[in-house]
Amino acid sequence: MIHVLDTQHLGRPGIIAATLLETNDGPVLFDTGPESTFDTIGSALSKLGAEPADIRHVFLSHIHFDHAGAAWRFAELGATIYVHPRGAPHLIDPAKLVASATRLYGDEMERLWGKFSGIAPERVRVLENNEVVRVASFEIRAIETPGHASHHHVYHWDDNVFGGDVAGVRLGGGPPAPPFVPPELDIEVWRESIAKIRALDPAKLYLPHFGLVPGDTNAHLDALEERVIRWSLWFREHLCAGEDEAKMKPQFADYVVAELRRGGATEAELADYEQADPSFMAVSAATRYWRKHHPEEVELPARSVRILPGGAGGTPPA
Repeated sequence: MIHVLDTQHLGRPGIIAATLLETNDGPVLFDTGPESTFDTIGSALSKLGAEPADIRHVFLSHIHFDHAGAAWRFAELGATIYVHPRGAPHLIDPAKLVASATRLYGDEMERLWGKFSGIAPERVRVLENNEVVRVASFEIRAIETPGHASHHHVYHWDDNVFGGDVAGVRLGGGPPAPPFVPPELDIEVWRESIAKIRALDPAKLYLPHFGLVPGDTNAHLDALEERVIRWSLWFREHLCAGEDEAKMKPQFADYVVAELRRGGATEAELADYEQADPSFMAVSAATRYWRKHHPEEVELPARSVRILPGGAGGTPPA
């Protein structure tokens, strides 16, 4: 059986989840939520007849604090933490990760994410692309899926996929939204990662933000990919117009609100989307993406845009 555990981040339900799989070797976690919500996850486990020390396997989609911040707490209790090769060094020594996040969140770091500590190397297990971990009767496959972050995995078992952030943010009755965050946004490889998930044809897709995707998973992925493309092109057009990040931030925030509202999000859910996926992050992420990967596209006057199968704006995949 699979359970979605609500971390109740900042006291608000339905924003950040950990996903639990019951196995004959005890409960398995996919992502942990931030350390600030470790006690909340502990309470959710107790309702299922378990406790944090019963978790022997933790599979991380990636190492951002809203997904992996509590991993060190489970490791201290004896869990093995599975992670992408690029993420492992930052779990063992999180100093650079903390410094990077502090530039974004400043004095809010502990309130948002809790405490930070390294994980003993023997408790970290690196998973390569398509590597399988057998836990009791399940075979859990890690699939490298960059785009949101270069160190991102989704996990596939039976007809289920835990999609991490590359599979989008979808809260309440709202539509799927792509979380554009710095510094590793890459539109072409994100689309390739969506194609990898689509090829698995999962009956059930679980999201850290938030829970089981309702309805058809292919329809969700189609809507997500369309928005990945269109949002990236929004930034392309505004960069071509010579706008800087300060000017784009309020404009993009308004654009996202209008988009999510049209997609069915309620006024309360609009605030939840902003908490799960702050719109200001997308501005620096997309600016860096275009200037790093396709500088020629934003140095010229805005042109008519063609969406070709290869990538955003007709640009072939890298």
